[in-house]
Amino acid sequence: MSEKPLTQEQIAVLLALYEATKGSIHAHVPKRAVQAHFRKDLRGFAGEALDELIRHPSRYAIKHPTKGEMTYSITLEGIKKLKEMKLI
Repeated sequence: MSEKPLTQEQIAVLLALYEATKGSIHAHVPKRAVQAHFRKDLRGFAGEALDELIRHPSRYAIKHPTKGEMTYSITLEGIKKLKEMKLI
């Protein structure tokens, strides 16, 4: 069974999440920190792509509930995927 491929939007969001967390798998950032890496007119699409990325079966990113708001973190699998695509 092959893995579901990532869309271009999901790849861009994964890279933005990597940059927002500065490559740390232990850092948690809010959605707006990831969306800040995109133009204002594309931030809504980035938010949707982040939600799709969270639900992706390969678990490239995970969300963490906090007291104030939901935060997101990149996983080791997400970093490996970016290296495999030679984006980092």
